[in-house]
Amino acid sequence: MTALLAALLIMWVPDVSTVTPLERKEIEPTPSGTTTGIPVLMYHHVSDPVNGYYGVSTNRLLSDLEQLDAAGYYLITSEDLENSLMQVPAGRRPLILTFDDGWEDNFSYIIDGDDVRLDPNCVLALLEDFCDEHPDFGRGVTFFISWDKVPFGQEVFVAEKLNLLLDMGYSVGNHTRRHDHLDRISWDRWHLAVVGALDRFHRRLGLRTGMVSAIGYPGGRFPEGVGAEEYLSELSFQGQQAVTVGFLADGSISSFGRLLDSPEGWFRIGRLDMSQYSVPRVLGWRNLMTASEARTSLHDPLPWRMPIYEQRFR
Repeated sequence: MTALLAALLIMWVPDVSTVTPLERKEIEPTPSGTTTGIPVLMYHHVSDPVNGYYGVSTNRLLSDLEQLDAAGYYLITSEDLENSLMQVPAGRRPLILTFDDGWEDNFSYIIDGDDVRLDPNCVLALLEDFCDEHPDFGRGVTFFISWDKVPFGQEVFVAEKLNLLLDMGYSVGNHTRRHDHLDRISWDRWHLAVVGALDRFHRRLGLRTGMVSAIGYPGGRFPEGVGAEEYLSELSFQGQQAVTVGFLADGSISSFGRLLDSPEGWFRIGRLDMSQYSVPRVLGWRNLMTASEARTSLHDPLPWRMPIYEQRFR
């Protein structure tokens, strides 16, 4: 991991938000034969000591990863949802980890004179070390970035950090321009909140901004009004759809076989806040895809196929 990061750094050419308390949902009943739930777990601060109500310790994060690996999970990113999960090996089941807001403890450098190195206690370093030691667990998470603060702190390194995450196979998502709660502002202001954030990304990522198409809703909620999904889907940035998939923070694990049965479902994927949840409770959900359902070859179809909507509202 260290050698890879050093190589990427050599090749690189430089070019306080609030969270709404989350509602918890009861574990939903699962229709017979429909076990397509994919856990999407949400973290914010990861630090020692724990930073705030929504923070967890580094040991807690590592413990969660150990338990999830032992339970047979495999890390995917938000982009993998649209490719029928072809990255998931036989005997493993998909898992998405997300980190919201873009706090400095998620991706931090230690600067000592001319020496710049990755902070071994930041989330990125912890993930890289863990995945190196547990290759069957996969690699890659989604970092949702809001622009109400300097993403990952250390302003001089913002562009470098965002590009390095993409270089290393991680996913970067939109968390709006100023941590705007979409259920609290009128639809006509969504353009500034969502597309305005993409403009900030574009200044650092250029053409790679097209890779930022997932949104994690600040506060975890999305308006229930009829047509909200269609309105969001029609937002565009430089000719491309601005948002293709949206994540709630509603204390649920979505059953994808049912949720993605309609285009609207792509904008209402449930997440669990792991500062308020535990891995054993995650594993207690009855709609989870089980390891026995994995295909025997990556070239074989899954027992169920995740629908792909290339023209969701067109």
